[in-house]
Amino acid sequence: MKNALAVVLIALGLAFFAGCSSVKYESETSPPNQPAYSLGYLKVNLEKPVPDIAKATEAAYKDLGISVTNAKSDDLTGKVEGKLADGKDVTTDITSVSSKESSVSIRIGTLGDKDFSYRILDKIKKNL
Repeated sequence: MKNALAVVLIALGLAFFAGCSSVKYESETSPPNQPAYSLGYLKVNLEKPVPDIAKATEAAYKDLGISVTNAKSDDLTGKVEGKLADGKDVTTDITSVSSKESSVSIRIGTLGDKDFSYRILDKIKKNL
C-alpha cells in the first residue's frame, strides 16, 4: 500500500513539473536589445539614460492621445503613467542598466495590449 501511494505521488509530481521548463517566452528567445512581449509586458533595453527616455515617453503618450497622469524620473528610475480614453491604465517603467542604457517595460491595462505597446515603443524611439 505504501509503495502504491509513493508511485502515485511520484507520477503526479512528474506530471505536474513535466511541462514547466519547456515553455519559452518571447523574452527568452529574442536577441539582446530587441523588444520582447511576455505576460502582458513589452520589455526592451534602450541606449539612452533614464531621464531622456522618460521625456520621450511623455511626448509619446501625448502624441498618441494618452492622458499623462503621473511622470517621475531621476538618474536611476522613472515611471510614466497615463490613461486611455476607455479608462485603461498605461504604465512605462524605466530602470537604469548603466549610465548610457536603460531597461523599459510597457504595460497597458490589466492583461496588456501587444500591438498598442509596440506603437508606444515606436513613438518613444522617434522622440529620442
